Amino acid sequence: MKKYDVWNLNDILPVEKFDELYDEIEKEMPMLDEWFGKLDPEMSTFEFKKLIDFEEKLDEKMSRLGTLPSLMKSVNQKDERAKLLQTKVENLVIKISPESRLISHWFQGKELPNKKTLDDKNAKRLFASIPDLKYVMNYSRLAGKYTLDHEMEELILNKDINGIGVVSELRSLITTDFEYRFEVKNKKVKLFKTQSEILSLIHSRKAEERKAAYLGLLNVYRNNIQKLFTIYQAVVKDWGYEAKLRGYESPIAMRNFDNQIPNRAIEILLKVCTDNKKIFQDYFKYKAKLLKLNKLRRFDIYAPTNNINKKINYEEAKELIFKIFGEFSPKFGEYARKIFDEKHVHSHPKINKRDGAFCSTIFPNITPYVLTNFTDRSRDLFTLAHELGHGIHSLYANHHYSASQHAGLPLAETASTMAEMIVFEKLYKGERDIKIKKSMLFEKMNDAYAIVLRQNYFLLFEVEAHKLMAKGTTVKDLSELYYKNLKEQFGDSVQIDPIFKYEWAYISHFFSSPFYVYAYNFGELLSYALFDIYKKEGNKFMPKLEKILESGGSRNPQEVLKEVGIDITDVNFWQGSFEIIKEWMTELKKL
Repeated sequence: MKKYDVWNLNDILPVEKFDELYDEIEKEMPMLDEWFGKLDPEMSTFEFKKLIDFEEKLDEKMSRLGTLPSLMKSVNQKDERAKLLQTKVENLVIKISPESRLISHWFQGKELPNKKTLDDKNAKRLFASIPDLKYVMNYSRLAGKYTLDHEMEELILNKDINGIGVVSELRSLITTDFEYRFEVKNKKVKLFKTQSEILSLIHSRKAEERKAAYLGLLNVYRNNIQKLFTIYQAVVKDWGYEAKLRGYESPIAMRNFDNQIPNRAIEILLKVCTDNKKIFQDYFKYKAKLLKLNKLRRFDIYAPTNNINKKINYEEAKELIFKIFGEFSPKFGEYARKIFDEKHVHSHPKINKRDGAFCSTIFPNITPYVLTNFTDRSRDLFTLAHELGHGIHSLYANHHYSASQHAGLPLAETASTMAEMIVFEKLYKGERDIKIKKSMLFEKMNDAYAIVLRQNYFLLFEVEAHKLMAKGTTVKDLSELYYKNLKEQFGDSVQIDPIFKYEWAYISHFFSSPFYVYAYNFGELLSYALFDIYKKEGNKFMPKLEKILESGGSRNPQEVLKEVGIDITDVNFWQGSFEIIKEWMTELKKL
C-alpha cells in the first residue's frame, strides 16, 4: 500500500478561525490611519520601530489569511469554500490597501497632501534604526520613481484583483477540466484526468508511448488554443501597459527591477545561454546514435537510453534525502525533517490538484509548505529535494522580518539547486554499475537542458511575443513565432512535429508570471558555480554558503555574491558554469 503525505494547514489557520481573524484585521484597520497621522520626518526612531512592529504583526495576519485558501485551492482547484475565502481576502486587501499604501508612499519620499515629505537625510536615519530592514527599505525608496500616485495605484490594485487576476484564474479553471487522451495503435485508449499522469509517459521506454503522451497533452491545448490565446493576449497587454505607465524602459525591465537584477545581467545571461546551445544540440545527436535513430524527434528528447528501472518509491526517496542532506550539513537534514514532521508536505497527484511542485514560505514563524506530484520516477526524487531546498533556505532566514526573509532572484534558487546537486553527486559517486551511472548522467543532461536552455528560449519567446502583441497579432502568428523559436533552439539536432507550435499555451508561467522563467536558468547556472566552489573548498565553503542562506533578502544580492567571488554581470562567470555541463558530457562519452 502506497504511503502519502497530506499537509495540515491548521498551522497557518484553522478554517473555522478564518472569519474571526478577518474581523480582527478589520478592527485594526483604523490604526493605520492613526499611524499615518503620526508620520513626520523628525519622528523618533522609537516611534518608527513601533510602527514597523505594528505593520509586521498585521502582515502576519494577512499572510495567514491569504495563504490558507491559496494552498487549499492548490490541492483542489474546484474547492468552492477556498474560492469563497479567497474572494473575501481579495476584498479585504482592497479595503486595507489605501491606508497601508499611503504609509509606503511616505517611506518612498512621495509628496502627499498635508504631509511633510520624508527627506533623504531622515530616511537614512530612520531606516538605519532597523538594520534588518535597511536594505529592503532603501530599495523600496528607489522604487519610488516607478510608483504612481495614490489614486492610480488604487486603480491598478482593483484592476489586478478584479480584472487581470480573474482572467488568469480563468485559465486555471479551463485547464483543470482538461482530460488527456492517450492513444497507442492497437491498444485501448486511456483518458487521464491529471497532467502529471500523462507527463510521466514522456519518459517511457516505448517511442509510441512518448509520442502518444505528447499528442495527448498538446492536442488538448491546440483544441482550446483560441481561448488560451485570448487570455494570453490580455495578460501581455496588461503587463506591457503597466510597465509603460510606470516608466520602465521595456516590459522585462519591470520584472528585472522587482528581482533586484540589472538589465545588463539578464542580457548577458541570454546571450551566453544562446551561444552555448550547441552543447545541447550535440548531446541530442549523441543520444540519437545511442537510441539507433538518424535524428531524435521532439517526442524523444527525454527518452531513457537503457532498460534500467529507475523507479523509486516515495518513502525511499524521503530517507535518501534525509541521509544525504544530513551528511552535507546537519542543519539541512534537521530542517528537511522539520518540514515533514510538522506535516507541511502534500506529496502525490490527485484529481483537481494543480500540477508541478512548489514551496510556499508564508511568514518567518511558520515552517514552509511543500507541494509535489510524486509518481515514483527518479526525477521526482530530485524535484522533492529541490522544493525542500527552498524550505531549508527559508528556515535559515527565519530570524528576519517578513520583508527581509525572502531572498531576491539572484539567491532564491541557491539552496534548492544545491540540494539537487548534492543528492545527484552523492548517488552518482556511490554507484558502481556503469550502466546506472550513464543513465544518471543522461538524466542530468536532460535536466540541464530543461532548466537552462529550454527556459532561456522560453524567455526569448516571451520578449518577442510581448513585442508582437503590442503591434497586434493572431494566434497563428504567435504559434509560428514559437515554432521558429524551437527550430533555432534545436538546430538540426531534433525533428520537431508541428503539434509543438501550440506548446506555448501549456507553459503556465507565461500567463501567471511574465518573464519569471529566467529564474530557473539564472538560479541553475549560479548554483553550478557555487557547487563547484564547494567541491574545491569542501567544508571550508559551508560557512560561506550558510551566510548566503541566512542573509535571506536583507542584503544586496550582488554584494553577497561578490563576497564569494561571483559577479553576475561578468560573461566569464556564466561561461564557467557551462564548463561544468561540458564536463558531464565528456564524462558521459567516457562511460
